[in-house]
Amino acid sequence: MISTGDIKNILLRDVKANPALGMIAEIEKDGHAPVTETSVAERIVIVLPGGMDNGPISRAFPRICVYVPDDKINRPKGSRYYKPGGKRLNQLENECIRAFRSGVYGTYGEEVYTYKLEDIVQESDPDTWSHFLNVRLRFEAVNTKL
Repeated sequence: MISTGDIKNILLRDVKANPALGMIAEIEKDGHAPVTETSVAERIVIVLPGGMDNGPISRAFPRICVYVPDDKINRPKGSRYYKPGGKRLNQLENECIRAFRSGVYGTYGEEVYTYKLEDIVQESDPDTWSHFLNVRLRFEAVNTKL
């Protein structure tokens, strides 16, 4: 059977192999390195918030979080505010849709799996001066041997 760790490894491999997403320097499982306002950069985090049921067809809903630094806008009198890196965020959203909407099929050991885009949402993470794409996938594994 495919474990939750296996799912993260499969997605990590596939994201790194994607021509556009794989160009992002930091691609991690479970979390990203701490950032500061001056060190924030694009990064991808692969998480599996719930477990995986273990029926004949096991299902899980992993997430690929694609972070894009906010644009810093300086105002008169030294104040500033942050807004989403809109153009880049939209480019990466389109790439995620292209990469995952049709579904990906493969094998892992003797297990057959498929995953497909379930939904995608742009969200804010003010603690890291970023907005991110919350890409939710539906991952299914057939628990039978080939």
